[in-house]
Amino acid sequence: MANALDNNVDTMNQMDTSEPHDTLKRKASEANQQPAKKAKEDPQGFTVPFPSAATMGIHTPMDIDYLRLPKGFKLGDLAREKFAGIVMAGLYDKYEIQIYCRLFEHFSYFPIYLFEQDVWVAAHDHAIQEVVRFRTPPSVMMADTHRS
Repeated sequence: MANALDNNVDTMNQMDTSEPHDTLKRKASEANQQPAKKAKEDPQGFTVPFPSAATMGIHTPMDIDYLRLPKGFKLGDLAREKFAGIVMAGLYDKYEIQIYCRLFEHFSYFPIYLFEQDVWVAAHDHAIQEVVRFRTPPSVMMADTHRS
């Protein structure tokens, strides 16, 4: 049986290579040319304005006290305003602070408009409302929806 396998291998190795094989080849002129890279286009004139105090809901930014924040926590953009909101809301839990910071920053640049009431919701107010929803156990939220 080993002999039969050896014979098959030998016959495969001794295939006729006298004919030119059809292979894909690049043309010499195309091989030297590289495709042109298209630059990413930035939308012309699109800039996000710095949020106002009314949009943020924070009128007096505070200097940051990193001892008040969880260890290694970075506030990022609008840091002084975020810290003022954290102090105003009395937040100490790192998850609540993370939720607050992300929502505050997003809704400072892209505020919510309530059509029914014809008002803009300040980023601080919306972020605090969502932190309270995060803090509230699901059983209490379900009980509140059944009462309404």
